[in-house]
Amino acid sequence: MGKKLKQAMDGLNDFLDRYVLPWPVRFLTFRISILVTIGLLIPLIVYANNTVMVLSVNSYLNVMSVAVSSIVLLYATISEARQKQIAEMQEKRAQEDHAHVTDMHNLVLQTLQNQNIEMAELKSLLVSLAGRQAEPAALAEMPELQDLHPLGKERFSAEHLNRQWEATIHQNPLVSAIREDLPSPGVKKPDPAIGIKG
Repeated sequence: MGKKLKQAMDGLNDFLDRYVLPWPVRFLTFRISILVTIGLLIPLIVYANNTVMVLSVNSYLNVMSVAVSSIVLLYATISEARQKQIAEMQEKRAQEDHAHVTDMHNLVLQTLQNQNIEMAELKSLLVSLAGRQAEPAALAEMPELQDLHPLGKERFSAEHLNRQWEATIHQNPLVSAIREDLPSPGVKKPDPAIGIKG
């Protein structure tokens, strides 16, 4: 029941974001609407004795104020969602890039190690051809590349971003509660049509 309700709310939110809310946003951010709204202060002062007009203009200004505040809060929430997604996408890309660089570096180290082995075999062959006893050469082990990072392997764990986020970003219970409902980049949003039907 709770899942169907959440899908229905997500579908309704998607419908409103796509077809309804852009119109009041366009109206409230239209330059002439802003100037007209500011200009309504003049009739409030000039016709202060006309109670009906003053109440009507005041009601309009109150509605505009609430609408602007609500839209600002909505955009702040959307911005929070995008910042979270951008941070997770950047971390994921950094992990993928690091894995790629590590693989290439491992190939280079393996190539160098193969060359060292071949050089040691050639050296032992030349020594044996000269009639002397060849001493086995000690080959250095390849280092673990993730251990070379100042934070070690912990930097490359899947939970590192969440731990760093919790440790360095100022935490607020309201923001944390909102972030729990925000989808991650890898999470597919439900289809609005399915949400409305459910």
